[in-house]
Order: sequence, then structure tokens, then C-alpha cells
Amino acid sequence: NRRCEDIRHEAILFLISLSYCRVGEGYPWSLLSKDAVVLCRDLSQFGLVYLYNISNDPKNKDAIYFYPTRVAINLIAGSTASISDIGTPSISSTRALNEALTISVPGTSHLAIIVQTNFQICAYTTSELHVSMLGLFCDETQYRRLPNVCFFKITRDSVKSAFRLGIGAGQILQFLKMNAHPRLRNGGPLIPSNIEDQILLWDRERKRVEMEEVWLLQCSGHEEFVAAQQFSIDVGAHAWSSEEKNIVMIRYSQTEPVMAFVHKWRARQTKKRRRS
Repeated sequence: NRRCEDIRHEAILFLISLSYCRVGEGYPWSLLSKDAVVLCRDLSQFGLVYLYNISNDPKNKDAIYFYPTRVAINLIAGSTASISDIGTPSISSTRALNEALTISVPGTSHLAIIVQTNFQICAYTTSELHVSMLGLFCDETQYRRLPNVCFFKITRDSVKSAFRLGIGAGQILQFLKMNAHPRLRNGGPLIPSNIEDQILLWDRERKRVEMEEVWLLQCSGHEEFVAAQQFSIDVGAHAWSSEEKNIVMIRYSQTEPVMAFVHKWRARQTKKRRRS
């Protein structure tokens, strides 16, 4: 098929060109051919290329740049250059992934996870069970797979979905640390700090707001407000109050004793006014 040969030719040219790129430098998307653009987009799904639009217009192709990662360049060029002088979590993770890809395929009981600072998870496994376990807290719509490596993405929605299943943030972090790639166990963090902090923050979002059913009591005056507020505080029924608006919010389960007190208080005030 002539079309398939053209696509293969364009892909090879793009991969050869990619091997001459430098890590951290951006290259214009507009310089790529139509087939190379498709391949570049696919590589970005695997985390091998990072795409960035410098404008707010998604239709402006001239504003899109692609940034090759060290994994992509090493995989294509077969570079064995040492990067021991670079100590950031992102670089150490991509180096470990590159080394993991070059060794033999592990057994089905083996799982080695690399969590990158861009929220991507690289799981070195051939087990369907491991893939399903990762799918509990990772975005399955962005799932990609190579013969011995699976690529997932951690998102807010995927982690929230795990929380709804009863999986806690501590369990997710413990699972990732217990199954971290051996190459990461050299004294450094098993999970990048920004990923760990973000998962914990997503967990705390569930506890920022607590819903509580209340009864709104609109007091007729300041004296009634002070009396009702103090009584509700004394019996533990007070939820919130506004002195400016003479409003007291009472916990719904404890409405009856507070309202009984208010009725008695109003009756006493009515008798006092009649006597005077």
C-alpha cells in the first residue's frame, strides 16, 4: 500500500529528527508534516513528547511547540550518557523508565511503578490484575500500553472516583511507594513531592465543607436573639447566628427544645408588656 509506505517513511524521518533534538528545548509544531503531527500527538500520550500552546487559541497551530523528553531521545538514539549530575525527580524517573524498557520482560507477578512530576504513571508490568488495580485511581481514558510498560495519568476526577470507592489517599500513596521501581530506591523520594501533596489536597477537599441540616429562627428583636442564641449554645444546638440580622440557625435534630424555649420567652415578654 503506497499510503502505508508514505506514513512509515514520514514516521522514520520524524524519529530520526527527534534523536537530534535537545531535552528542554521547544520545536515548532507547524514545521512537521501532517503524518508527523499525528505521530507527535501519539508520542505525547505516552509522555515521550510534551506539547504546549503558547497562545490561548487552540486553533493557532503556529503557537504549538513540542518538547522531547529524555526518555524519547534515549529510546531513539540509544544514548547512554550519564545524567547523575542532574537530581530532579522528573529526570530520575525518566532515566529509570528508560532502563526499565531496555531489560527483559518481567514475570506476571512483577510490578514496578514510576510516578513522574507531570502526573503520569509508568507501570512496568505484564499483569492484567496490576493494570486493573491502577485503573482504580488513574484515568483510564488516557491509558496507553507497550509490551512491558503501561502508561496512566493521575487526574483529580480519577482520584476522586477512587475516594468514592472507599480508597483513601494514604492507601494510594502506600501502593505507589510499595511498588516503586527498584531504580528509585536509592535514598530519594519514591513519589515526587508535588504528586503526593496534590493527592493529599484532593483528599482534604472532601472534608472542607460539611453539610448539616438546620432550622432558621428569625428573632423579632435583639433581646430575643440574645436569649435564643445563648440557650442554643448552652444545649449544644447552635450552628450559626447573625446579630446584625437577628438570625439563629439551630441544628435540626435539636429544634424542639430551642423552639419551646423561644415560645416561653415570647409568652413571658407578652405578659410583661400587658402588666406595664
